[in-house]
Amino acid sequence: MSILEKIFGAKTQSMQQVANERLFDAKTAGDVIAALAAGADIEARDYCQQTPLQRAAYYGRNDAIKTLLEAGADVDGRNGRQEVALHSATGWGHSDAVKILLAAGANLGLKDERGRSVIDNARSNYLRQLADYIQSVADGSTPRPTPEDVGLDMDKRNAALAALARGEKPVVGQHTAALDASRERQRQAALDDPTQGI
Repeated sequence: MSILEKIFGAKTQSMQQVANERLFDAKTAGDVIAALAAGADIEARDYCQQTPLQRAAYYGRNDAIKTLLEAGADVDGRNGRQEVALHSATGWGHSDAVKILLAAGANLGLKDERGRSVIDNARSNYLRQLADYIQSVADGSTPRPTPEDVGLDMDKRNAALAALARGEKPVVGQHTAALDASRERQRQAALDDPTQGI
């Protein structure tokens, strides 16, 4: 039991839990970069087993979506209901988010636990125009958006995916060795003085 638990009688959150919460709440590229710099897990799961990318797609946070993808987020990562980020974006009619996910290579053939595709998801939410667009991309009559079309830096994404495949932490935005050193100093200070910040 930590000193804070003894003093306050409650469990304290780890730095990673706090960083993960910041990542789930990220609205901008800067928010994503700051959360990752603070140690957030890019594939963390919330109470619904959603990833940060799914949460960003749900709310149509396009800058956060791009930055998460550039940091190596799994575009087809599934939640507890077997939905992917594309289900989240289509369910709420976020057409720009859909285009970003498609440009990143989202799989249009994936279905949720009820057997619903992203096209079915859009149709069931009365988003006919979006459903028709996705269907036209799926059948090839409309070209899939390119990363350039949506401002997605695939060089960054590929570098991040390669780093993750090697078991390394990708460098994203301003996430530098200096920030890592700063975070380590903060962690060490907290270990030296557990009442710091109270």
